[in-house]
Amino acid sequence: MDYVSIESDMVVDGKIDHVDIGDAKNVYCDNLFNLTELPNWPNVTCVICNDCPNLTELPEWRNIKEIICSGCTGLKKLPNWQKILDIDCSDCINLIELPEWQNVTEVACYNCPKLTKLPCWPKVTLVHCYSCPELLELPNWPEVKGVCCDDCLQLIELPNWLNVTEICCLNCPNLTELPNWLNVKVVSCDKCTGLTELPNWSNVECVFCSDCTGLKELPNWPMIKRIFCNHCIFLEKLPIRKDIDIRYRNCPGLEYPPLIVLLQTEYLLEDLKKECILWHV
Repeated sequence: MDYVSIESDMVVDGKIDHVDIGDAKNVYCDNLFNLTELPNWPNVTCVICNDCPNLTELPEWRNIKEIICSGCTGLKKLPNWQKILDIDCSDCINLIELPEWQNVTEVACYNCPKLTKLPCWPKVTLVHCYSCPELLELPNWPEVKGVCCDDCLQLIELPNWLNVTEICCLNCPNLTELPNWLNVKVVSCDKCTGLTELPNWSNVECVFCSDCTGLKELPNWPMIKRIFCNHCIFLEKLPIRKDIDIRYRNCPGLEYPPLIVLLQTEYLLEDLKKECILWHV
């Protein structure tokens, strides 16, 4: 038996009553409103216990690798599981801190409004911490590749993550600059109204910076393929190249339709001439 599903009728006085999970590695116990306590299963590697609001703590499962406990609003802290790799504790609105898990690679802790800081997890590669309005800063995670910190209203700066390739920091109005991330390919920074310029990222391919009302110009990024910059009301200068998909509206400092559209049209027609024999008819 690979997994066990715990139903509400198996919960007596807040505890799971006389349930033998055998050698099962995975346990599912979602939406158990009367559950207050989980057993310390020695061999379980994955527990999914979403929306169990009366759970106030989780056991020190020694072999646990994956936890999904989203919406467990009674949790204020989590154990320092030694083997944990992947955890989703989003919408745990009373969590006040997270442990320094040494092996975790993916963390989702979004919409945890009482978190004020996150540990420097040494192996984490993906972090979703958006809608955590009290986060003041983020650690310089050495292996992180993707970070989503949208709506973190108190953030004033972001680290220069060495390996990050994708960053989403929408609606972080107190950010005044972004680092020159070496390997970043996608940057979404819409509604970051405190930004007055963007770095000349050497490998960026897509930039989404709509509603960044402090921007006056955008760099001529060498690898850029797509730019969305709607409602950048003070923007006066854009990269002009034939191979960029650039879209903007309500940018009164720029002509509309823009020169770049004319260049793109010419570029596409030239391609058509080369590829379509009917062009010569």
